[in-house]
Amino acid sequence: MATIGADPVPVAPAVAKAALEAHLSKVLRGQSLEEAGWVRPDLLTLLIPLAGQLPGGEPDDFLLRFHFGYYPEWPPSAQFVNPETRRYTFPEDVSWVPKIEGTPEIQTHTNYNSGGQLICCSLTLEFYLVRHGVEEKHLWDSKTMNFGATLYAIRRGLGPQFYKGRHR
Repeated sequence: MATIGADPVPVAPAVAKAALEAHLSKVLRGQSLEEAGWVRPDLLTLLIPLAGQLPGGEPDDFLLRFHFGYYPEWPPSAQFVNPETRRYTFPEDVSWVPKIEGTPEIQTHTNYNSGGQLICCSLTLEFYLVRHGVEEKHLWDSKTMNFGATLYAIRRGLGPQFYKGRHR
């Protein structure tokens, strides 16, 4: 379980890979990576296409990158990336970050405290790396959670209630 004020520590790549493998089939629910439209460019990275939905509008496409270097003890690193470069560079790529507001569990920042993009959610690694305040009940718990919880929170934030368009 994540600890308030503790510095996240990377895990051995074999441990992270084994945890990702164990959880991948559960999160995909019987689909293959290809069927889900996901890409795995290396053993510890997933690229997941997502869409933000404004009320009554056309969906906006985004690409989410998960990296599992601290997983499963800590949540995956999560960042929206430019689909062509598969990277995020501030300020050039801010339009590839969805604006999520109005939910207490998640918000997005294109350059949080001048340190880069932050998906502000206790289910992302960066949340702990920036030492964001958190209540114990919202901590990542590696015994009961997997990266599906992170994906679910981000998808919920992209729904019409909380998605406010692209950052500009």
